[in-house]
Amino acid sequence: MRVRTNIIIEESILAKIDAIAGEKPKRAAIIETALREYIAREESKAPAKIDGEMTDKKIRAKGKQVKA
Repeated sequence: MRVRTNIIIEESILAKIDAIAGEKPKRAAIIETALREYIAREESKAPAKIDGEMTDKKIRAKGKQVKA
């Protein structure tokens, strides 16, 4: 499921994204692709750390406490 969000990006970066995308409706696809590639690189560096952090965030978001 895709979710609408707002982000703040430096103007020069947005200009480069627009130059690559060609049309503004393609902005989201460019940003999503870049983020997927970044996440894949980070996960390959330390998959256990990232998975653990995501699990902790999900637990906190639900208001549950992690017992040691």
